[in-house]
Amino acid sequence: MDRMGHDQHHDHDHRHGGHRRVLDLDALVFAPQLSAVLDALGPLAPRRVVDLGAGTGAGSRLLRERFPDADLLAVDRDPRMLDHLRHQGFATREADLDAGFPDVGDVDLVWAASSLHHVADPARLLTGIRAALAPGGTLAVVELEGLPAFTDAPAETRGREAALAAGWNHHPDWTPALRAAGFAVQRQDLTIEADASAQAEEYARLWLPRYAQMPGADPDALAALLAGELDLRPRATRAVWTAR
Repeated sequence: MDRMGHDQHHDHDHRHGGHRRVLDLDALVFAPQLSAVLDALGPLAPRRVVDLGAGTGAGSRLLRERFPDADLLAVDRDPRMLDHLRHQGFATREADLDAGFPDVGDVDLVWAASSLHHVADPARLLTGIRAALAPGGTLAVVELEGLPAFTDAPAETRGREAALAAGWNHHPDWTPALRAAGFAVQRQDLTIEADASAQAEEYARLWLPRYAQMPGADPDALAALLAGELDLRPRATRAVWTAR
């Protein structure tokens, strides 16, 4: 989350300590949305699943719950994240996706959530995924659209707009790249308003202070917002590309 001009929500170079907690809270607060993303892929019964850029394991846990009989492999370039994943019982593979799709044999489902936009040569990676997919296989590319919102407070809105203007969590529309790699593509955008839970409040209080350093934000108004009781209305939109 330190590369503010690139990606504040999922930076795979800074996923330890507080950032790991943010990712876990995102998965907990927006669990129904992530489950709906899987629903959007249609009926699947994969035998081999790869979580590409698995990070803290939020996607891997979701995939394991949905497909308990599948052979699931969590792939990441960070040894510390892989150790964290192994402690959760996942088979892992260390791989730098800038070098292309790792040699893991035939795959029925590749899950790439908030990871593809970190890759230096997405076209190369997508071509490798296409070659690795078994007949009838599916690639799911998932990205957060914009940034999560927690309240309707003007201080948050101003900070979020400043962060978006600075390029936080920027990603392309993956449809052209997927088609160029030989996929048939369907895109859906899924929005959810989550419950105002204790986990949502923790997420908000970890997330909102990050806006204070942005040009155009109002640090004093943000501090005042966080000093009081938050009127929570957590919501987020995710785009999912189903590619076959």
